[in-house]
Amino acid sequence: MEQTTEERIELTPRQKLVGNLVAGGFTLLCGIFLLLCGLGVIPLSLRDIALPAVLSAVGLALFSTAILNRNSVSLWLSWAFFTPAVISFVAAYTSFGYGNLYPFYIAIPAIASLMTLPMTPKSWKSHIKVILFFGVLAFLFMLNSLIGIGWNIVLPIILVLAGLAIIAVALSVALPRGKQNRQ
Repeated sequence: MEQTTEERIELTPRQKLVGNLVAGGFTLLCGIFLLLCGLGVIPLSLRDIALPAVLSAVGLALFSTAILNRNSVSLWLSWAFFTPAVISFVAAYTSFGYGNLYPFYIAIPAIASLMTLPMTPKSWKSHIKVILFFGVLAFLFMLNSLIGIGWNIVLPIILVLAGLAIIAVALSVALPRGKQNRQ
């Protein structure tokens, strides 16, 4: 029988209600904010602010319910919405475009795992693997997008690291670990 590292806790009807009210509240606030932008009361372009606002509302709803219900999956997912919200906001209101910022999309699993790590100390090894894999990959793409190092350098580095990762995984699967693989 396989053991899980985290316990599953069933939500009470009250916790479900609170979570739904929080999600509805953030959705309502997002709609009001966007309406005020559309009417010109808040001097922000609806075209520029709509995507980050909606992504932020979903992220806030997931984050709030994650904290209220101690739900690590909702916490991880909240950062999967917060990160693109920030990227969209930066792309809309700075000189950086999506062409410069796309490595942060690659880093979303690393960012989400990093932010979830304090709530899931029993599964820290899994989070560290995700952080390292996606963090290094995103960094390599940033070498091109933000620093300007050419693909003639970046792509071979990515392929070398991919080859090393494949070899490492193949060896870790093939080599015996403990009593279960010994015959």
